[in-house]
Amino acid sequence: MPFGLKLRRTRRYNVLSKNCFVTRIRLLDSNVIECTLSVESTGQECLEAVAQRLELRETHYFGLWFLSKSQQARWVELEKPLKKHLDKFANEPLLFFGVMFYVPNVSWLQQEATRYQYYLQVKKDVLEGRLRCTLEQVIRLAGLAVQADFGDYNQFDSQDFLREYVLFPMDLALEEAVLEELTQKVAQEHKAHSGILPAEAELMYINEVERLDGFGQEIFPVKVAYPGLSLASPFSERHRHLGNRCRWQQTRTA
Repeated sequence: MPFGLKLRRTRRYNVLSKNCFVTRIRLLDSNVIECTLSVESTGQECLEAVAQRLELRETHYFGLWFLSKSQQARWVELEKPLKKHLDKFANEPLLFFGVMFYVPNVSWLQQEATRYQYYLQVKKDVLEGRLRCTLEQVIRLAGLAVQADFGDYNQFDSQDFLREYVLFPMDLALEEAVLEELTQKVAQEHKAHSGILPAEAELMYINEVERLDGFGQEIFPVKVAYPGLSLASPFSERHRHLGNRCRWQQTRTA
């Protein structure tokens, strides 16, 4: 794939020629890659280029999203030309790769690469506060994440590295003493998982998250219009489980 080329910058895009452009995609591990596309390329072509980079075959669970001019997250309509779509709706030509459809059970995911990307997404959902967790659930999930991401407890001379690792949801306001106490509890949880392979710890993490309130749901601001009546609702909720691919004929994003 044509990454790492010398590029000329314009106001919005890196442009190679009148017929090509380069857009950036932020992956679930926070790395950013660049993808060179034709101006006529669809969102699906961009998604397939990302999937090729990630050695991902089960692309139907994933999508691309961007921030709109009103700073709302919006999914790319994959069948449409991507550049025109971004020019019309996006605040900037930066895309985000992520899970678009969640599965009823992780056993649906056949490929290890799929399960890994899915794990990164559900961990991101937890750490960014999109799912409601009790403190006990937070500690249990953090212990599994450390096992998945770093391996066995006894590899480390101390657990000081945990203080530099994001363990808890960003909306969890903790005093320093409480934070230290919870971090030690995570260390003990990590120790209890010694011997579990990282891939197995990822599956255990996903299984725990599947039981949380709000899993697989998306909340976003909407305006709903009915004949003769206009209602403004600050938020609406949509389930993003595979099998719930419904079109909202009378709903449009604010």
